[in-house]
Amino acid sequence: MQLDLFAHSRDVMLRNDLLAALRSRDAPASEHALAALAAEFPHDPALAPARLLAGRLSPDIPPFPTHADALQTIARLERETRPAAASLFGEQQAERWLHPAWHALAHAAAHLPYHPDAPEAHAAPLFLRARHWCEAEHHASAIESWRRIPHPLAWTAEARFHLHGLDTAWPLLAELAWLDAVRFGDLARRLPSKALTGLLLQYEREFADTPADHAWFPAWALLDHPELRTVLQTATTPQRTPQEEACRTLIRLLALERQGRHADIVEERKRLRALNGELFGLYMQTRT
Repeated sequence: MQLDLFAHSRDVMLRNDLLAALRSRDAPASEHALAALAAEFPHDPALAPARLLAGRLSPDIPPFPTHADALQTIARLERETRPAAASLFGEQQAERWLHPAWHALAHAAAHLPYHPDAPEAHAAPLFLRARHWCEAEHHASAIESWRRIPHPLAWTAEARFHLHGLDTAWPLLAELAWLDAVRFGDLARRLPSKALTGLLLQYEREFADTPADHAWFPAWALLDHPELRTVLQTATTPQRTPQEEACRTLIRLLALERQGRHADIVEERKRLRALNGELFGLYMQTRT
């Protein structure tokens, strides 16, 4: 029985050796462990994904000649490398294992300019995938007029959140909500902030009917959290949409209320009601 147990565990031992070598990204050890497992258990299900990962351990990737080449390589990583890593390590460990690969892709794309038809070929989102926040912010904010373009605005907001926290990211998140409400919603749900996630869930229950409604989120957030006025007052876009104007109106109202300027408060309330009657109604509920 002991010999049978040993024989049964032999494949487990060899497989664990292989996974350990791959996790440490040790190419010679991975090749040795692959050969050992294949010699004794040629039909082991770990062999195929392990061979794929072992063949992609080298972090060296030459600069991409074109955006199309970058997109093709990124797609291959998503289509082949990610599933292989997930099958061996599980989703969370696979994501960490892929960080060096994303970093290598980012460096290979670093010379490519931002192209609106191929935004994912830019280095900034690749550095984000690698969790290299400083490099991501640097490359995103180097794009001309980045604060007026949803993609680099979202990249910079995400990088600054991880570097400096939610308060620093809030102005950029608000601008993103006004420029691209759907992209804002996607990013806000992804950021690891309990405060933001909780506020967003409450907003979606009480106010938002469609993804486009997230454009009203910054103004709505001021109703429950008036302290946000200090971080949101620097947010601005050239479009000055009704959603942005509503946020600015609420910021002015909060300041006027502290000063007791009743005549001006009446005028600003009229402006808010004209911009969004539902938001005005919620505001008035907080004042009665």
